[in-house]
Amino acid sequence: MPALTSSACGKFILCGEHAVVHGQPAIALPLSSRRINLRVEPSILGPSGKILLSFPALGLDTEIDDLPENHPIFHAVFETLQVLGIAQKPSCKLHFNANLPIGSGLGSSAAMAVATIRGLSAFLGHPLDDLTVNQLAYECEKQVHANPSGIDNTVITYEKALWFQRGKEPEFIQTEIDLHFILADTGIQKSTRENVARLAQFREKNPDFVNPRIEEIGDLAKEARKALLYGDESVLAKCVNRNQELLRDLELSCPELEQLISIVLDSGALAAKLTGGGKGGHMLALVEADQSKIVLEKINQKGALNAFLTIVKGD
Repeated sequence: MPALTSSACGKFILCGEHAVVHGQPAIALPLSSRRINLRVEPSILGPSGKILLSFPALGLDTEIDDLPENHPIFHAVFETLQVLGIAQKPSCKLHFNANLPIGSGLGSSAAMAVATIRGLSAFLGHPLDDLTVNQLAYECEKQVHANPSGIDNTVITYEKALWFQRGKEPEFIQTEIDLHFILADTGIQKSTRENVARLAQFREKNPDFVNPRIEEIGDLAKEARKALLYGDESVLAKCVNRNQELLRDLELSCPELEQLISIVLDSGALAAKLTGGGKGGHMLALVEADQSKIVLEKINQKGALNAFLTIVKGD
């Protein structure tokens, strides 16, 4: 078997995280400049029936069976072999590398799953179609996050801007203009699974407070979709800023996120919010094209971690 490669992008949520778990719509965008890459090689002299794994960013150099069962790579291998009807593990090595931050709200677990499913199935001579890849990646996400919406694996599998509502057919959307975003890391890794569970408990105890905010986040996603379709950055900015206010009300922000948001808004960004699970992870800022370098320079001067610019191309 020849060596084969695969790759999966990251993602960020423009509007609707957490509310999407509770049935509201959300908009996710592919983070094509940040990826997890995989090279699958045959282990010609290696142990029979063993899948070896190398992932320097995670400090991993081990056998696949030594991973926890809820690890996205472990489950992606298991799901791939099962759907292909292969009982005996192939003798091979999975070499991962990544410039996508891990555990920071940018879809790293789904990206690991998608890259693994694509790479391993192709290596075995049966490359899987996007629909199957997406279904298997969702099963992996359930192992990692317990109650995922499915938005991460879908936007990463298809690498297109996505309108998503749980239980409905996902729709791909296109904006009329290029959109410029700056993302920066708080340096705090938080479990999306724990934050989803925390909000569910908050909702159960305080439904009159939580439910209207979740519904308003859904309304903002609808308004943001129209803004994307018509290329209206000013309306989009209002949606993003209001979304952050509501996430703050739902106790999903943190001082580190608020500090980054304050810096970029003071530096000329149109809007800013957390993206992903919250309580840490990444902040995103919507910026005008001619202001992007200025805002990026200022946030770097303030000591932001791994800040970078990404552009979502319009039609």
